[in-house]
Amino acid sequence: MDFAEAQKEALSCRKCGPLCQARTKVVFGEGPLNAALFVVGEAPGFNEDREGVPFRGASGMLLDRLLRSVGLGRESVYLTTLVKCKTPEGRPPKPAEINACRPYLLAQLAAVDPRVIVAMGDLASRSLTGRKEAVSRIRGRAIPLDGRYVFPTLSLQRALYTPADRALLVSDFARLPELLSVERPTTYETLNVPRAPGMAAEREPLQPSLW
Repeated sequence: MDFAEAQKEALSCRKCGPLCQARTKVVFGEGPLNAALFVVGEAPGFNEDREGVPFRGASGMLLDRLLRSVGLGRESVYLTTLVKCKTPEGRPPKPAEINACRPYLLAQLAAVDPRVIVAMGDLASRSLTGRKEAVSRIRGRAIPLDGRYVFPTLSLQRALYTPADRALLVSDFARLPELLSVERPTTYETLNVPRAPGMAAEREPLQPSLW
């Protein structure tokens, strides 16, 4: 399925059952198809469902600040979520719902072919890396996969309500410019991404390999 087919199908998709019945708008994604950075969240929320655009409201404002802090604008990044419809009462999407939307995510990845994929939160991390560890254990590490780096980090929702987690998210984003500047991976070994200059905290130890 190519990008245009995926977008057309997603806008009228009813494969996931409960989600499509309650949605206002399908939130497919937005951004340039040549973006080097590809950000994946969990699911649209109330504001996203109303506007049909990913990462709006308080979470979107936090993401915009994080991107600006490393010299990037929203308009230069491709933004999407694992599922394209809002979940009831903001619950995490179920595995069957993620699987129903997975062809659309794969079509987006194939079309954009980003250098770095930021996986925000446990579900995005597990879905995009295939690892079962909580994102808090592997956050901030660049995992080579299919000629790209998957970069797990904390969810925006978690960071909004916990200052310590917000500081970790800021620290992780500070490492993106350097990661975006390196060559695409040719192996499946974990890349030891140096810490960005000016960050006072010590970098946590890196596991020898995740593969």
